Amino acid sequence: MTHRYLRAFALLCLALVLVSCSITRIKWRVKWNKAMEDRKEAFLQAPIAATKARQPNIIILLADDLGPYEVSAYGVEHISTPHIDQIGQEGVVFEEGYATAPTCAPARAGLMTGRVQNRYGFETQVMEFYPTNYVEYISGRWLVDTGEFKVKAKPSFPAAWQVHKQGVPPSEMMLSEILKKYDYDTALIGKWHLGVHRDQVPFARGFDYQYGFYGASSLYTPKKNWSGIINHEHTSFSAQHQWKTGRGDQAAILRNQKVITEDRYLTYAFRDEIIDYMEAHKDEPFFIYAAFNAPHVPFQAPVEHYCKYPHVEDENKRVYYAMISALDDSIGAIHQKIKDLGIEEDTLIFFLSDNGGASYTHATDNGPLKAGKLTQFEGGIRVPFMMKWKGTVPAGVRYEYPVSATDIYATSVEAAGGALPDDREYDGVNLVPYVTGENEERPHQALFWRADHIWAIRDGDYKLILSTRDGWAELYNLATDQSEEIDLREQMPELYEKLRQEHEQWQKEKIKTKPMWPRIMDKKFVIDGKEYYFPA
Repeated sequence: MTHRYLRAFALLCLALVLVSCSITRIKWRVKWNKAMEDRKEAFLQAPIAATKARQPNIIILLADDLGPYEVSAYGVEHISTPHIDQIGQEGVVFEEGYATAPTCAPARAGLMTGRVQNRYGFETQVMEFYPTNYVEYISGRWLVDTGEFKVKAKPSFPAAWQVHKQGVPPSEMMLSEILKKYDYDTALIGKWHLGVHRDQVPFARGFDYQYGFYGASSLYTPKKNWSGIINHEHTSFSAQHQWKTGRGDQAAILRNQKVITEDRYLTYAFRDEIIDYMEAHKDEPFFIYAAFNAPHVPFQAPVEHYCKYPHVEDENKRVYYAMISALDDSIGAIHQKIKDLGIEEDTLIFFLSDNGGASYTHATDNGPLKAGKLTQFEGGIRVPFMMKWKGTVPAGVRYEYPVSATDIYATSVEAAGGALPDDREYDGVNLVPYVTGENEERPHQALFWRADHIWAIRDGDYKLILSTRDGWAELYNLATDQSEEIDLREQMPELYEKLRQEHEQWQKEKIKTKPMWPRIMDKKFVIDGKEYYFPA
C-alpha cells in the first residue's frame, strides 16, 4: 500500500512539474511575442529618410497549386500560357524557383514575411475544424471515408480560441506593413488564407484595400450563375466539402471586410479589381498582392476557355487546362494595362505559384518532377517563378541557380528604397544583383523545409528528404536526377549524415518556437510502389 501511495505521489509531482513547465513555456512565448511586436511597432513608427527616386510599383501575381510544367515557358507543349510567358520573356525566368512549403497557407506565410514560416510556428496548413473530443476523433479516423487522407494516430483537441488564432502572428512584419511605412498604397486582391482573427486579417496587416476571400478556397462562380461554366466535381471528401461550402463561411467574398454578392467568375473578378486599382493609383507607388485561387479546386472553367481544348479527352484535365487558360488571359490583361498606363518601367512584377501542382487531382502534370503538392519532393515545392522590371532587370534571362519565394520580400523592400529590420533574421535576398550578373554566386547555398515529421534540405545540388516518424530517408543529386529516382543514401553515407546534421543545426539555431497548432491529417502517396505519408 505504501508503495502505491508513493507511486501516486511521484506521478502527481511529475504532473505538477509538467504543468509548471508548460505554463512557463506559454509565458515565455507570450513574452517573446510581445517583445517582437514591440520591436516591429518601433520599426514601423521610426522616421525614414526621404526617397529621392520614384519608387516602383510592386505587384505579386500568385497562382494557386500551379506547377512549372503547366506553364509553357518551361518547355511543355500540352498547354499554352503566352501571357505568363511574356513576363519571363521581358524579364527573368527562374529555372529552379522554390516555395517555402508544399501547401498553400505555410507557403504564403513565408512569401509575405520573407522568413521561413517555421521560425514563428506556422508549421503546417491552417485547419477550419478540429475534433473537440474522442467521439469526434474516432468518428473522423475510423467511421468517415476520408480516402487517402488519414486522420493522424495521436489525437489533438486544441481549444476554440487556439484554432481561431491560426495564422501569421502579429509579431511578424508582413511585406504590406513594411511597404506601408514607405508610403505605398496597398491592396490584397484574391485569396488570403493567413488567419481570420481580428489581428490577422488584411486590414490589420498593412492593407488599405481588400477584395476576395479569407479561407482556402471558394467557388469560382456561385450555383445560380452556372450558365457558361463547365464544372468537374471530384469525389474526395475534401472536394465535396468545398462544393458544399460554396460561398459560405471563409469562402465568402468580401470587400473591405464586408460580405458581398459576386456573380463574376472569380479569376475575371480579380483581374478587374486589380486593373481598377492600378488605374486609381497610377500616380503614386502601390503594392498589389494579387493572390489568385486558380487553378486550385474546385474545378470550374468558363466555356470559352474549355472550348480551346477539344483534343483533350480527359474531362478532368480539360477543365483544369481551361482554368489555367483563363488565368493566363487575365494576367495578360493586367500586364497590358501596366503598359497602357505608362508605368511599365516603374513597376516590379513577380509571377509565381504558392506550391507545386496538386497531383492528387489527377489533372496536374508535374513533368519530370516527383510527386506534387503536400510533399517535399520537387513536384511539391518547385514552382514557376518569374520577375520583370523593365529598364532595371535585363530581358530574356534564364536564371539557373535555386531561388526562394522569400527573396520577393527582400527584393521588394530594397527596390522601394527601404531596408530590412535588423531586429530579426530574414531568409531571402535581393535578386536584382544576381539576375543582372553583378553577383555571380548562388543566392542560397542551402534551402530548408520542415513540416512536422518531414524534413528536407537542398545544399548545392544535393537534396535530403526524410521522415523522422516513419524512418525513411532518401538522398538525391538534383543536377543529374531532378526526378529523384536514384537514392544515393547507401552510396554516400557521409553526405547523408552531413546534411542531416546540417538540418538539425538549422532547427536548433533558426527555429525559435514549436508549431503553433497541431497537424490533423496525413495524405498517403504511393510513388514507384513505395508508400509515403505527408502532413496535409
